[in-house]
Amino acid sequence: MADVYHEVMRAIWDHNLHFGLWTSEEDESSNRIAAERMTALHIDKLGAWHGSRVLDLGRRVGTSAFRLAEASHADIVSVSPFADYVSRANSRAEALFVDDQVRFVHADPHQMPFPDDSFDAAWAVETLPHLGDRVGVLREFARVVKPSGLVVVSDFVQRRPVADGVLDQIESILTTYDIEELPTFGGYPKLLAAAGLQVVELLDLSNETRRTVPRMQEGARMHYDALVAEHGEEARRYLDEILSPLAIQPSLGYLLAVARV
Repeated sequence: MADVYHEVMRAIWDHNLHFGLWTSEEDESSNRIAAERMTALHIDKLGAWHGSRVLDLGRRVGTSAFRLAEASHADIVSVSPFADYVSRANSRAEALFVDDQVRFVHADPHQMPFPDDSFDAAWAVETLPHLGDRVGVLREFARVVKPSGLVVVSDFVQRRPVADGVLDQIESILTTYDIEELPTFGGYPKLLAAAGLQVVELLDLSNETRRTVPRMQEGARMHYDALVAEHGEEARRYLDEILSPLAIQPSLGYLLAVARV
């Protein structure tokens, strides 16, 4: 069965489904380069090293985990709540001959099947918004990562508190893209502290990622008819929500947090 969301996003954005990072107003980098640049920034902040053991919290086919493994030569264990994607990702690891370095596990991110202090570091690249109970997931990170180990997460946030009426207007977009709630940038240190994590660095990358949704909208308009013809009403639902004028909200943004256990 086709993963319609994945097929839509590959067509309108890139195979690396994460947001892009542009360095300036003059930067006209492609979606692919911008998304790879964002992944590279996460890798740099995590600072994994050869022989270290890293926990990756993913959802689909493991693109970030493979990038991290290639760049750092660390051993990666990736957890996903979706069994089908875990099977596909492990098959992909075998095809790439890295299954001895990158392993995918089906598990509940709120109750991970690992002993305390099992990993040197952990990250979640744009995964937290889709899982609910961020503190519960981050608390698991704090449990399984060794003392003084780093945790790196990226999240969609309110740069400043958004009026309830605006949140009500964009609720259908958030629901379609499986986002339950949007914390505030200013409240994020308390969120991390509630999980037992100490803030090292908080980056507001809202301006650097601002081109992502307009670029997705360009892709949606370009591929709309073909995607609907191939994948039907489910594809139409994703496309219509991303094409909504409400999908671009200046008060919403992108946060990258580095924390220490």
